[in-house]
Amino acid sequence: MNAIKLGHDIIVIGAPIGGGAALAYLVAHFPPNLEASVFIVLHAMPESPILLADILNAPGRMRAAPALNGEQIERRRIYVAATGRHLMIRDGKIHLANGEMELPHRPSIDLLFTSAAAAFRERVLGVLLLHAREDGATGLQVIRKAGGHTITHRNEAMPDEPTNPATGEPLAHYHIKLDEIAPRVLAYVNPAMEGAA
Repeated sequence: MNAIKLGHDIIVIGAPIGGGAALAYLVAHFPPNLEASVFIVLHAMPESPILLADILNAPGRMRAAPALNGEQIERRRIYVAATGRHLMIRDGKIHLANGEMELPHRPSIDLLFTSAAAAFRERVLGVLLLHAREDGATGLQVIRKAGGHTITHRNEAMPDEPTNPATGEPLAHYHIKLDEIAPRVLAYVNPAMEGAA
């Protein structure tokens, strides 16, 4: 068992519909022995569920699997939200909700991000891929206020750095291209790798 210890070890990632390829690219660049727990929400149409864990799993990669309610969090694991169920973190365990909450997306990126920030504060790194600003921006702000770090994905849909509409400040600490995100994550988990980010 790889029990969680204090450190920069909670990675939460959100992507909108169509973000599966970007997620697969990012996860492929995580080493299988990454000393962190990774949580992923990908929006999907209810009538077209995506078997994301199957897409992300490959020999030599971190193990990805659908998150199970009540499951104890471990390092070197990727927890994937099931279609139609909110993925949250409470008391060091996975908590799934059936979607009774009135939110525009299910699963919700914001719910994952805010629950992680409440549970682990400065240990959290939030990553928002593609153009998912309609769900995830609030969660990124909560992570920043809790002392964690945040990344937004610079791409054709979001070339300019997104800002907090209330303050005009940048939404994330880093607004970077997809191929720069994994090195930044690795540097966050292991500051000795900062020069590689």
